[in-house]
Amino acid sequence: MIGFVISVIIFVLFLFQMSQVVTARGITYRKDDLMALINAKRISNGVSPLKYNQQLNQAAQQKAEDMSKNNYFSHVSPIDGTKWSNFIESSGYNYVEAGENLANGFDNPNEMVESWMDSPTHRQNIVSKGMKETGFGIALGKLDETPTVFVVQVFGRENN
Repeated sequence: MIGFVISVIIFVLFLFQMSQVVTARGITYRKDDLMALINAKRISNGVSPLKYNQQLNQAAQQKAEDMSKNNYFSHVSPIDGTKWSNFIESSGYNYVEAGENLANGFDNPNEMVESWMDSPTHRQNIVSKGMKETGFGIALGKLDETPTVFVVQVFGRENN
């Protein structure tokens, strides 16, 4: 019985993290909405949908919170040189291929994803046949004293 209760609690926490909602300046970001937008782009480009991965969600969330806390927007922290891939590695995700997309300052998630699709390197992460799983991180913060929402998407394929 105790095992069942613990399993239910873990499942509910997992669902909460997957459907995390962050609202700032009247803009709502939901991980599930971002996943739907990204997978729609993959499908329209003939690529199979990505699956959520808990470790990648953890890595992306930690990266988003790090940028928010330390007031930067970059794949590498100017504070201590931590790379985006370090967040994935510290989550325990053993990858053979990985990538990261960052965003902030967009008026809505649709604009954000369209901007990623207009950028060759971001687009490649989204439509790569090698990427199989993903995770998202969303954090409120300030960048140069301007309130913003930091969005991080990490991609990966595990080394099985």
